[in-house]
Amino acid sequence: MTDASTLTGASAPRTVRGRRMAAVVTLCVVLALGAACGKKIMPVPQDHRELFQWRSTTATTTPNGCIAARGEVQGNVDNLASVILEIQPIDGSADSCAGCPFQATARQEFWPEKQIGPQGTAIVDVTMCPDRKAPAYRWRMVGVNVLTRFAHALGKVQTLVVDPNAPGLDLPVEDSRPQQQTEIVIP
Repeated sequence: MTDASTLTGASAPRTVRGRRMAAVVTLCVVLALGAACGKKIMPVPQDHRELFQWRSTTATTTPNGCIAARGEVQGNVDNLASVILEIQPIDGSADSCAGCPFQATARQEFWPEKQIGPQGTAIVDVTMCPDRKAPAYRWRMVGVNVLTRFAHALGKVQTLVVDPNAPGLDLPVEDSRPQQQTEIVIP
């Protein structure tokens, strides 16, 4: 027969080891869960070789009242997936005040052919016919990266004057530099 004290003494080290193992596993789970909690921010690309930017953008009006925009992209032009042309008519209405921030009222996305220019730049041409005719438009081009986690390349907001003699035309003194934005929200 076995003595009860002998049995208790032999199982004691196993019980202590089991409790220690349970404590270690619990600590690991708590640390893993704690590491998952934190500040959530938009990812910032670590490799700037994947980005591109607008070197220049210009626009003119066509004889039928459309806007023909041309942009030159520099950087990793292979990552240019599409181009969005955003416009805001300026005609004296409440939603076209000259001092207000740029609020695009119309957008159109294009998948244009890229013409590779000197120094590895790409030239894109797009044409958009606005639904609402106006004597002037504020506009910008937006480049969409094939890598969807990367921010769009925003062009400078510019003003295209179609009819400088239009009554009540209030043009912005100077348009703003490109704003930092990660996604485009349609109003």
